[in-house]
Amino acid sequence: PTEPDEAVQELAREYRAIVEEILEARGNQPVIAMLRQIDEPGALADTAGFSPDLSYEKKLELLETIDVAERLGKVTGWMREVLAEIAVRERIREDVSENMEKTQKEFLLRRQLDAIRKELGEDETSVVEEFRARIADSAMPEHVREQAERELGRFERMGESSPESQTIRSYLDWLLAVPWGTRSEERLDPSATREVLDADHAGLEDVKDRIVEYIAVRRLREERGIEPDKRSGAILTLIGPPGTGKTSIGESIARSLNREFVRMSLGGVRDEAEIRGHRRTYIGALPGRLVRALRDAKTMNPVILLDEVDKVGADWRGDPSAALLEVLDPAQNSTFRDHYLDVEIDLSEVVFIATANQAETKIGRAHV
Repeated sequence: PTEPDEAVQELAREYRAIVEEILEARGNQPVIAMLRQIDEPGALADTAGFSPDLSYEKKLELLETIDVAERLGKVTGWMREVLAEIAVRERIREDVSENMEKTQKEFLLRRQLDAIRKELGEDETSVVEEFRARIADSAMPEHVREQAERELGRFERMGESSPESQTIRSYLDWLLAVPWGTRSEERLDPSATREVLDADHAGLEDVKDRIVEYIAVRRLREERGIEPDKRSGAILTLIGPPGTGKTSIGESIARSLNREFVRMSLGGVRDEAEIRGHRRTYIGALPGRLVRALRDAKTMNPVILLDEVDKVGADWRGDPSAALLEVLDPAQNSTFRDHYLDVEIDLSEVVFIATANQAETKIGRAHV
């Protein structure tokens, strides 16, 4: 028919729009201009014969289709498939380009970061070598050294760019902060202890006598060669109101023994992790207070004052008093394991002294 109906006109408009989209994607403007000059739907459908996207069989099928509406329907469907394929290719190309730009940007930033670190003498290789040298110079036991070398190997494989690298660095720093093998030369002399106590404190004769007796027994056990795990588990506990000199007596005992002194406040502690440390699976994990006390003392045999043991609490986070009893037990504290470091730490050479304001509480009675 010379005048196509509305359905054929609609098919012609749809076909023209799809073909123009394909040509615009390929940047073929002259063909678009030529296509816009064709008004007759049958002639417009015949332009599909120029398409490089249609196979020989499809072009032959197009020639065999006489009806204009049917012919436009076929070419419209075919060209819609071609447009969809072009869209997929374009999306893939954009994704690849975006990923390449991101990769190139990260590569350049890493190169700049490496250059800055090298300029400052802090490149990744120097960090690994520094840790390796510190581990080699440390007097840590063999099982601790193996753990440190395993973590250093993980750090070396992951590199600085890994999110876990900072966690491993912090762990190695804490592992090396423990004064492995460093000990003060102890002086077990009851008469010297009495002189120091008399010089620092007036009165308190019964307290001084008990302390001197405690030092004399320690000296006698050492002279007889009694093993640390078979020694008495008695812990000196100084009980009295605030301000009566309990902490200063502990400092005097440490000075008389020629040991370092560290005060560990336990007032209000309710979390067992304060004693044993947090596991490294938690964000912001830290070692327990005992490891930090050893780090501050810089020796493995300091005098640690457990201040206000009568105010230790317990709740759903655990019972810190149970962890303290393990720390103070001479049969167990040689193999104390901090949750953060996850290695055995020998606390058998530490002298523990406790203080309390009253002995009527459960914790106070247990330690007394």
